[in-house]
Formats: sequence, C-alpha cells, structure tokens
Amino acid sequence: MIRARLYDGRTSAAREAVVSIAGSGAHARLSVRAAQADLSLPFADLVIGERVGEINRLIELPGGGSVEILDNAPFDDALETADLRTREAPLRRLESRWLYASVALLVTLLGSVLLVRYGIPALAARALTFIPPRVDRLIGADSLEVLDRSVFKPSQLPPERQTQLRVLFAEVAAGASSDSARYRLELRAGGDLHANAFALPSGIVVLTDELARLAHNDDELRGVFAHEVGHLVHRHAMRMLVQDSSTALLAVGIFGDASGVSSLAAAAPTVLVNASYSRDFEREADAFAFAWMARRAIDPATLADLLERLAPPQGDSEGGFLASHPGLKERVQALRSPARSPRPR
Repeated sequence: MIRARLYDGRTSAAREAVVSIAGSGAHARLSVRAAQADLSLPFADLVIGERVGEINRLIELPGGGSVEILDNAPFDDALETADLRTREAPLRRLESRWLYASVALLVTLLGSVLLVRYGIPALAARALTFIPPRVDRLIGADSLEVLDRSVFKPSQLPPERQTQLRVLFAEVAAGASSDSARYRLELRAGGDLHANAFALPSGIVVLTDELARLAHNDDELRGVFAHEVGHLVHRHAMRMLVQDSSTALLAVGIFGDASGVSSLAAAAPTVLVNASYSRDFEREADAFAFAWMARRAIDPATLADLLERLAPPQGDSEGGFLASHPGLKERVQALRSPARSPRPR
C-alpha cells in the first residue's frame, strides 16, 4: 500500500489515500482507497505524469480528478513489477549507475569543448551569410565613435605624415576585395592601447601614433596594413563579434533572422579592443599579407622586425598589438621562413 492524496477535481481539498497496483501489462489496474472513495481504474484510462527529481508524481483520473503519489520510490517499483514502464524510467536507471553517469558527464564536457572549438566558429561563419555588409558598416562606425570618446585622442602625427600613411594604406587596400573601395585608415593617439593597429567591421583600420613611430620604414607599415586588410577581407572582426554574442549567433545561424544582430553594436567596442583573434584568423590574415608583400618583392621579414621590437615593452599578453594578435613566436618564424622570401618582379 502506497501513500497518496486524492483530489476529486471539483474542489482543492485533498483526502489522504493509499494506492496499489493489481495485475500487469494491459490488464493492470490502479486501486485507490480514501474516505468515502474506493476506486479501481484500468491504467489504460489514466495519464501517469512524469517524475521530475523528488517532486511527487501526479496521476490524472477520468472525470478531472487526480492522485498525488507521496512515496515515489515504492510506486516506481510497483510500476516496474506490473510491467508499466514510464518514459523517464530508462533515464532513471541510467542516472542510478555511476558508470553511466560518469560517461554522460564526460561526453557532455567533451561535447561542450567541441562546440566552443568547432561548432560555434562554424555557426558564426554560416551566420555571416545572413548578415548584410551594411550591418558591418553600422557597427564599425558606431564602435569608432565610442572608442574616440573613451580611449583614443586625435593623432599628433604631422599632417604630411598622415597623408603619406593614408596613401600607403590605399596602395595596400586597392583591389583587395569587392568592398575595398570603402576601406579607410584612421589615425589616433593610442593612449592605454599604446602601439596598436586593428580592423573594425566597417572597413576601418585604426593605426596608433605609437605604432607608426615605432616602424623603421614604410615597408614595415605596409606589412601591418596588409595584415589588417586580410582581416577585413575575411570579415574576421564580424565573425569574432558573432561568436562572442551567442544569442545573436544562434538566432542568425539557426533561424536566419538578421534582426538579432542589432545587439552586437553595443558590445562591439569592448569586444573588438579586448578580444584576441584566433590563430586560424591570424594565419588567414598573415597569408594575405605574405601574398601581397611577395607580389611587390617586399621581404616579409620586415614585418617580423617590427613585431620583435614590440615584444620587449609589451609582452605577448599585456595589451597592444601583440595581445590582439596572438602567436608571436609562430608568426615571426613564418615571416622569416625562406619559403616566404620575395621573388623578383
């Protein structure tokens, strides 16, 4: 006999009751005994509620009444004996075995790692097909306005030097992609960002005065510009924003609803400055820079020289250009590889 409460479906009052199961399979019946009530009902006429944790199971009776089971474990045993398996029974058997629970936990952890490492980047790449370029331009423009108010100061480089740098950038960006006509260089005093350069989704590349002064020659800056244009061509900044904004990512990637990306604009300035590109993104941008420099017989090692001068004062993880462009040792080795040496024109 299993303790329960009987509700008649007409009032909220409950009567103490006991239940039992007679027969098995298709012939099983539920007996309910309470004050002024003695019921025997075939299980085919009942709706057995799922058991969630230690919450009491509820059984719906014909006519609107219900029975609340107070002793879940004995009732589960009685169901098992009567060959009346509920939908959650197999799951409960798995949960009760440590081996299965441990395997499930391991699979969950492994699946989470794979989702973060491969699933979300792949979904972000798919989401970009639903995000029109005008969204990139909006986010990039707004991001620069926010950064100008909070981080940057106007460039202190002489006007003639600013003009020279814009000409160098236009040389690198020309013909890079179908959207390269909208690519432009913005010069700023870096402040806390120090020697830095990064690409905004809109096609804007920001170069700080500190990095411009650190370069020994224009070829080093051409290498920096080519690397950043590579990020623009592959839309790395937008992909990073989408990956870091999982709600918008899921909305766009699963439902194809581009309206979900409006939330990216508010987070864009912080994400773009503080987040690091993945090594895959860096390799893609470097490959673009290598190809551009090789076509013009510029030794990629000039960019490696600049990176190595950045390393001592800033380190590989303390802000500035190296923090947002990880993998310094690997990149310098690739830049100095004989296979990367330029071919004569």
